[in-house]
Order: sequence, then structure tokens, then C-alpha cells
Amino acid sequence: MRRCRYTLGVGEPNLSGKPSLDYDLVCRPSELHSLKKSPSDSMNLENHENQSLYTTHQILESWIRVSQQLLSRIDERINANSFDKASSDCWLLEKTWKLLNEIADLHLIMDPDDFLRLKNQLSIRASNETEAFCFRSRGLIEMTKLCKELKHKVPRILEVEVDPMGGPIIQEAAMELYRKKAGFERIHLLQALQAVESALKRFYYSYKQLLVTVMGSLEAKGNQGFGASDSLAQIYLEPTYFPSLDAAKTFMGDDWSRECGRHSHSPDRQTRTGKK
Repeated sequence: MRRCRYTLGVGEPNLSGKPSLDYDLVCRPSELHSLKKSPSDSMNLENHENQSLYTTHQILESWIRVSQQLLSRIDERINANSFDKASSDCWLLEKTWKLLNEIADLHLIMDPDDFLRLKNQLSIRASNETEAFCFRSRGLIEMTKLCKELKHKVPRILEVEVDPMGGPIIQEAAMELYRKKAGFERIHLLQALQAVESALKRFYYSYKQLLVTVMGSLEAKGNQGFGASDSLAQIYLEPTYFPSLDAAKTFMGDDWSRECGRHSHSPDRQTRTGKK
């Protein structure tokens, strides 16, 4: 409390004369309570899960909006070569993907019968049989798209140009960076970008399991099963967004494996082992 720049109005003595925080400038209670009104309230559904579902989606969309702002700031900071700050923002973005997963899990605390009845009362359906319900959110689609497009920032981070002939320039630059350890802020940023990808795919995989739990396997699978036409599977099963970074680590791991294997079979080591 003492480190806060404002007095919070919770009974603490304001000995240092800190300014008071005017909550109405941040959010007025009347405006906050007005958001509780669901557009479907006028339908007289008589389903107590209606408010729970509406509130859950409000929270979800709010954090999606926050994530979009984070993505915009990440783009600006990478373009300004502020890689350390961009790295911090990427780790925040990774945390928001995990938070979205926890928010989506709030569907699990809803009464199954009331929720499924509400789903039919509101006529909640995906636009086609292979599209998941989460893709009804334009914000989530845009957030996913922007996260995927972070792969285009790798050449700038490594300070190289993409080879139009498809050469391994980016891969070699990444290997050199990892080995020399000359720019830790760049390494941390590249690691954070891959962590964002992992969190993104984990969200969609978990969402697939959530659909099975909440609505049943038939609803989750549609008529297509878990095949290539499954929109969720296409996301969490698609190749890595950062193939050059993946290849760099693969080759480095192979090099270290050979190096360690060479030392383990060296004559000096075998002689020492024989003497023992």
C-alpha cells in the first residue's frame, strides 16, 4: 500500500499526502452495471445460465482486446529495435493466451442441462459444420492472425534479409546468435515469440477438449471428425510458424550430439576407462 502512488481509500492513513484516486475517471459503477444487461434479456428465457454465459464472453472479449493492443505495441517496439521491451510484451501476450484458456474453462461450472437448453434457445451455431464456436469472435480471429504474422519480424530481429531463393540465411543467423550469445535481448525475444506460438496452439487444443466436455463429442467433432477439415486441428497441428528457428535448434542439437559423442569415444577417454 505504501508503494502505491495514490491513496486507495481503504482506511490507510495518508501521511505522505498522496493524491486520491478518482474511480469515476477510470470506470463509473453505473456504466459497469449497465454492461450486465444481456441483449437476450428481453427474450424472457428464464435460464439463469444466460447471465453467466454473457459475462464469460464479455471477459473473454475484453482480454482479447487487451491482447490486440499488446500485439500493436510489440510491432512498434520491434520496429524501433526495443527488443528488451518487446520481449516483455511477448511474455505478457503468452500469459494472456493462458488466461483466455482459463476464462473459456468457466463454461465447465455451468449446469449442463441449462447450458445446452440455453444454446438452443439462443440458436448458437457455428457458420458451418467444420468451424468451431470460438470463431464467432472476430477479435479472436484477428488476434490469432496477428500472432501468426509475428514470424515476419524474425529477419529484422536477426538483422538479415530473407533470401528470395530460399537459402538458409535466417537459420544461419539464428545459429550464430545462439552460439555467440552476443545479444541476449534478441535471444529472449525469439524465445518469447515461440512461447506465444505454443500458448496459441495450446489454447485451441484445450478448446477442442472443452467442447467435448461441455457439449459432447458429436457436437465437438461435427460430421468431419478430427481430420484435416477440422478448423481447430488445422491450427494446433499446423507446422511451426518459425521454421528457421526450429531448424537452427535442430542443427545445433545435432552438432552438440556429435561433439559429445566424439569426446565419449576419444582414445584418451577409452584409455582412462580401461585403467579403471
